[in-house]
Amino acid sequence: MQTEASPLAPSAVKAQELYRQANTWFVISLLSSLLCVSLCLGLGGAVFCRLAMQSARHGLLSDADVKLKWGKVLTLVGSVMGMLSTTLWLVFH
Repeated sequence: MQTEASPLAPSAVKAQELYRQANTWFVISLLSSLLCVSLCLGLGGAVFCRLAMQSARHGLLSDADVKLKWGKVLTLVGSVMGMLSTTLWLVFH
């Protein structure tokens, strides 16, 4: 007897993938805020990634996708600004 896949299966897989990505970026943003001296933007990115994880867990995929995007943006901008400011401080100090 062959069973059919549930129509919710693709969205459940997508939710798990978004949750994994948000979890990864959550860790990256925390490390960025500590190592790249971008405390405000790194923590902001961590908050958005955490919110994306919660949205993915509840099945709100479009909301999770948008929040994950903002978490990535804040994390990357904070990392670049932190590395740039640290480099400039070391050069001109």
